[in-house]
Amino acid sequence: MTFDDLPTVREVPSVTAAQMAEVDRVTIEELHVPVDVLMENAGRQIAVATRALLGGSVAGKRVIGLVGSGNNGGDAVVALRHLANWGARVCAEVAAPEARVGGITRGQINRLLLSTTAEVAIVHDASHKRLRDLDAELFIDGLLGYSVHGAPREAIAAVIDTANASGVPILAVDLPSGIDPDTGTAPGVAIGATVTVTLALPKPGLTALSSRDRVGELLLADIGIPHSAFARIGVDTRRLFERGDLVRVEAHTSQ
Repeated sequence: MTFDDLPTVREVPSVTAAQMAEVDRVTIEELHVPVDVLMENAGRQIAVATRALLGGSVAGKRVIGLVGSGNNGGDAVVALRHLANWGARVCAEVAAPEARVGGITRGQINRLLLSTTAEVAIVHDASHKRLRDLDAELFIDGLLGYSVHGAPREAIAAVIDTANASGVPILAVDLPSGIDPDTGTAPGVAIGATVTVTLALPKPGLTALSSRDRVGELLLADIGIPHSAFARIGVDTRRLFERGDLVRVEAHTSQ
């Protein structure tokens, strides 16, 4: 499947960061869908989107994950593991000291290394040395998630600047790192994505006209959050993925 094969959807609802946090809480705590399951689903969708963006095959191609300390970083690492399994050569550039990387994300890094070889997958510490590796057909931006507000700082800001200046296409996980999920504004540096794969539902900032240049093409991925979790905040998602579990969202329309 290539990028042009993905179905297009219109009139997709959006949720604020606070609403998405509540949906995540309901899903994990009350419906007992573990974070690991959601991360595996998200990472595989990111990998599928990467393969579509790279023309339908990743065999022999090189993909670098920009990995933050939170769950978006874990999503990116899961994607790298799938891509390596499909024939890609991958690298995780971890833009946080090991002590600050969340346990779930750290576990995904270990799985990546255990399930591959040094010739296929490597991990670099980018928390002090910035990006060591720019040789790739695509970057996957998993630096910051929807719960982070304010301007990126220190190593994260440096990695964003380097990635943007590299000329390598960037696929953002959920939202481009550095933009506000609710407004689409960027209080500091922000990733300029070629494609953004948002998870479960878009956040309002992704469909704002002000964010268009940073979001690029917007895809929406089903990661297995039950309809009943969204119903708790008054959002109906029952027919959202009828045509496919990875879809293109029609061009931005909000202000």
